[in-house]
Amino acid sequence: MLLQLQRKIDKITTIISSVLLGIMMIILVYNVAARFIGGGITWYMEGSQYLNVWAMFIAGISLCVTSDQLRITMIEDLLGEKTKKIAKVIVAILTFFFYLFLAYGSYLLATKSMQQISTMPGLKMSYVYWMLPVTSVLSAISVLIGVAVELQNPVMKGDSSI
Repeated sequence: MLLQLQRKIDKITTIISSVLLGIMMIILVYNVAARFIGGGITWYMEGSQYLNVWAMFIAGISLCVTSDQLRITMIEDLLGEKTKKIAKVIVAILTFFFYLFLAYGSYLLATKSMQQISTMPGLKMSYVYWMLPVTSVLSAISVLIGVAVELQNPVMKGDSSI
């Protein structure tokens, strides 16, 4: 059941982040082409930056749920099987709390930016910042799902670390 949930989360987040990056590319290509005929959109750079950051945070959820984030396993490889599992759980718990603290900090940022207006028409900066606490909470949950799947299914994707 958790393995199926892991795969669904991975697929959904990959699709969403791909769509956001696709929209970003369309905006950039349109603006480059529009410059040749004397037009373009004034907020293309800001919009592209927001879409890029949002896509990366959403893709981060996928990395957390599949345990594909960057990690150094040199010390972990020296541990015995039971100790290795304990180390994975400890790292997952620390990562979980990191994302919760990030969610809290970015929540404070989002609530304080309610009155700030972006250069994009009709976009308040709080809309931009709300992606951070939402994706941080989802990443925290995804870390727990990822470690649970990894402990239930020790050998996956050529990984023989458990």
